Amino acid sequence: MNNNSLTPHSSEWLNAQKIIDLYYAVGLLLFTAIRLLPGHLGLPAITSITLTSIVFVFVLADLWSLHYRARPFLTNALIPLLTIGFACIGIWFVTPYGIMWVMASIPVLFVRLPLRTAYAASIAALVITLTILLFRHSLDTVTLSRLALASGMIIITLGSFLKIFNKVNRELNETSVLLDNTLQSISQGVAVISNNNRLKLFNQQFCELLNLPRSFIATKPTLPEMVQFQINRGDFKDPGDITPETSSYIFSRGINVNEHVKRNYVRKDPQGRYIEVRTNPMPSGDIVRTYTDVSQYENTSHKLQELLDEHQQISQIVLQRMHEQMVESMTELALTRDNETGLHIQRTRLYVRTLAETLCHAERYRELLSDSMIEQITLAAPLHDLGKVGIPDYILLKPSRHTLDETVIMQTHAMLGERILLSTAGVDQEPNSLFNIAAKIAGGHHENWDGSGYPRGLVEADIPLEARLMALADVYDALTTDRIYKKAWTHEDACAEIYRLSGKKFDPDIVAAFSQTEARFREIAIEYNDAKF
Repeated sequence: MNNNSLTPHSSEWLNAQKIIDLYYAVGLLLFTAIRLLPGHLGLPAITSITLTSIVFVFVLADLWSLHYRARPFLTNALIPLLTIGFACIGIWFVTPYGIMWVMASIPVLFVRLPLRTAYAASIAALVITLTILLFRHSLDTVTLSRLALASGMIIITLGSFLKIFNKVNRELNETSVLLDNTLQSISQGVAVISNNNRLKLFNQQFCELLNLPRSFIATKPTLPEMVQFQINRGDFKDPGDITPETSSYIFSRGINVNEHVKRNYVRKDPQGRYIEVRTNPMPSGDIVRTYTDVSQYENTSHKLQELLDEHQQISQIVLQRMHEQMVESMTELALTRDNETGLHIQRTRLYVRTLAETLCHAERYRELLSDSMIEQITLAAPLHDLGKVGIPDYILLKPSRHTLDETVIMQTHAMLGERILLSTAGVDQEPNSLFNIAAKIAGGHHENWDGSGYPRGLVEADIPLEARLMALADVYDALTTDRIYKKAWTHEDACAEIYRLSGKKFDPDIVAAFSQTEARFREIAIEYNDAKF
């Protein structure tokens, strides 16, 4: 048979020929058994049995050769041509019914020989057989015509069918070769998995990317078997390289995972490569899995992310330093317009930090007063009186107490400072940014716990925590330092006043924190006393 896909010596071809030879052998045995029945013996029977036995021997030889040598005995045409030849002898010497063996051998010719050769051999066998029947057995013309037409129909039908079959097989083979070459040439690993989770098709890249022995993959294992093989080999010892989805798949050995869902993930293999796995269900129920080495992309992405993180850190540092410089500049600006000293700024900053670091140990303030938040509040504290730059000199620098009208104007410094700092913060919507915190302190450090403060008359927790801290620190410093219009109070008197104002001017929780840090407040007041400088 001129078959370019089922080529001679392929497993399919060998199996087909063995089946044909087996039927041949069975048929010959039955024919011989019939000839040995009582009443059928005689010279014709002996001749027939002899011819049948010779063909039977060759059929057995051919069957043995196909099974053990994976090739026909002597030649492909041996069995059908030998059968036709002996059938013609049998027709001449024994009986015209031997034509049945000729008819039975014609399909075998088309199976074993190229199409044109099979046509020629079949027509020649038919002509010889009909000639023998005409001259030896004097068959009438009508019978010969019927035999010729029937035989011709068999030859034409077989030839036409096998011509189409060969063409389809050839095209299918070419497509199969093309697809196989394409599959083997692409850089991705590809595997087709049946709906029972067994491997059906794969390419070399699949074996290489997963580092699986081709001998193992050639056995068409199931997915759980492949996963178990990788686990036994130690592919998943490092859990840090396994995504949660992959981890779930590994722990279940792929048994409880629905493979027929479109998904993709990236995992890192023991060689440090990043493998992207994509699962694509097919209408047939099979799935196609592709494996792509995306190490270059992932490594570049990680490096880029590291650079972005580093750039962000540097930007944050630069921005923080810029903010600190702006705070220092604004603080210097406020000092030029105030009768306070730089030590007031330093003392209140340390007071605020001391209170915040003590208060943060309380459960409800632990999240509000993180280390970074305390640092931001400490940096922002010096700007609490920035709004005084907008107060007229005759009020701001007045050596005596203010009148009622002057006091009203003086109190506007809280709102002025808040506006200036909010303007500096600009579009920064982060509530815990340096200048937003400073704005809260400037606008709220004169608010009182009982709502009697200014500029908004806020009550209790409505007052920003940063401002509440600053309020106590600012009052303690004002009480314990000399002013133009008053003498400094003693530490004890200042403490007594703060305790008296707990729940009125000050947050009781902050007063409680102050009670734990009185000694530290005294140390700061002595260390940074104006009289020393």
